[in-house]
Amino acid sequence: MNRESNFPTAQASRELQKVDGFISDTLGGISAMASMEKPQSEGELKERIKMYFDYCKNNSFRPGVESLSLALGVDRSTFWRWCNRETNVSLEWAKTCKIARQSIVAFTEASAISGHLSPPVAIFILKNIAGYKDSVSFEDATQNNALCNVLIARDLPVLKSEGDENVNL
Repeated sequence: MNRESNFPTAQASRELQKVDGFISDTLGGISAMASMEKPQSEGELKERIKMYFDYCKNNSFRPGVESLSLALGVDRSTFWRWCNRETNVSLEWAKTCKIARQSIVAFTEASAISGHLSPPVAIFILKNIAGYKDSVSFEDATQNNALCNVLIARDLPVLKSEGDENVNL
């Protein structure tokens, strides 16, 4: 590895090495989550979600949809389908999943607002897991009873000054 490289991946690797134990702690947590099977009941689902958030809290691990899905023994697509009841799950199951997802969104918002998460990362996460989007609205001038005058070149005023020819804008 070129330690003098200015590529972002090399910079990230150098930064991660400075954080004592980050890589081993994170991979250890992910490995533990990956060994879990899919919950078989609503009670087990709730307990697993509680265990996940407790793990995040006790290990300073940022909660996210991907790691939550891993802790539930499914991929993120299955988790989304559970949230939206696109699979054969109960209303309570879907509600529990939505609350977990909303908790991750709330954590992400709080982290960004408090300066613990960079704005670009927060924007990316919120657009992807919470459906946030940039929006621009244009109001129709006729709805506001405003007059709109459109000028074309021949209607532009002629500027005159002493000693100059007529100058069109």
